[in-house]
Amino acid sequence: MHEINLVPEIKTQMIKTLKLRNLICFICIIVAAASIGMVAICGAIVGGQNIAMASKKAKIDEMSEKLSQYSNLGEFLTIQGQLNGISTIDDERQVLSRVFNVLDSMVPRGSDKVEISELNIDLQTSTISMDAQADAGQDPLIDYRVLESFKKGVGLTKYDYGRYVDEGGEEIPTICIVESDSDGNIYQENGSIYALWYKNQEGCNPTAEALAAEQSEEESNEENEEKTENEEEDEEEKNQDEQVKIWRTPQFNEWYKDEKMSLEGTIENVPHFESKCINYAGIETENSNNVRWSASNEDCMFTEDGLSVQDSSNGKDANDNLVLRFSASVEVNPAIFNFQNKHMMIIGPVGQDVTDSYKQIEGMFAKRAEDCAEGDLECATNTVNATGEQK
Repeated sequence: MHEINLVPEIKTQMIKTLKLRNLICFICIIVAAASIGMVAICGAIVGGQNIAMASKKAKIDEMSEKLSQYSNLGEFLTIQGQLNGISTIDDERQVLSRVFNVLDSMVPRGSDKVEISELNIDLQTSTISMDAQADAGQDPLIDYRVLESFKKGVGLTKYDYGRYVDEGGEEIPTICIVESDSDGNIYQENGSIYALWYKNQEGCNPTAEALAAEQSEEESNEENEEKTENEEEDEEEKNQDEQVKIWRTPQFNEWYKDEKMSLEGTIENVPHFESKCINYAGIETENSNNVRWSASNEDCMFTEDGLSVQDSSNGKDANDNLVLRFSASVEVNPAIFNFQNKHMMIIGPVGQDVTDSYKQIEGMFAKRAEDCAEGDLECATNTVNATGEQK
């Protein structure tokens, strides 16, 4: 069987070309339609955004006009800014009065005496600078040993702070705690330090008040109705006067026996002081009824660099007694003056301690000692300390 192609070759190629042209035109039409559709969609979006922005702008203009008519706007913004800055102010607030607590614990008094004639405090650098005089109080009435002891004591001084908590571990507000008597002496009993807690005043017993708040309002009203007016007055007076002893120094064996304190130093279910500096630990002895307790406070040193003495020289005080004049400075830990650190206590090298309350500072300051007078050989040539050692 034979086939005869009656269509010329050129005609076949032309037909293929026409088919290709038609396909390309179809694709272009599809692409163009899709592009027009996308443009329409984008235009609708932009138009919608413009409408929304115009609406918002009109709202803003309306609110701006109302604000501009508010006569106390400037005062309001100032108060708002101050309220927002309260937390920042509290974080940066410092308590200058604590310097007297520091000095009371740091400065020796008695037979070995250091008296201050000029004192400067730089809270920006937490630096205490002083002009002072050292006096052994015994022949030959001038003592380099007192100054050396003073320097070593400053280097060994530590501090402690924290918070008082109730049985539930809730912090007791500072205003509810009294840590010293009217003379500024801290409360102590058998070597343990405690404070007085006015737990029945409003806001002073967080856990108990939280539990009481869970009671229904009807039950509270019924209880109040049953009380006579005199009973309410008597209870209110009792609540105001009642003071509860809350220990700053743990009652180690008693609390451990009652399972309120663990050997790791954790205290629960009893009002106590949570220290930020002191860690307690206990070790059972062979006698199971006795536990040997220890305390560590290495992270809260009063100063890292100790007391720096700039100069010292012989002099005579207001009573014409020989003394050692000196100028010194010490850069203390900034945490000591930080307002946020409550119930601050300075712990001296021989165990003296002071709380935030005011302490008597009588005898700590004295008139500046005079330079040795010309020709005063006793003053100018004295180089012997109270131990008889040459300096």
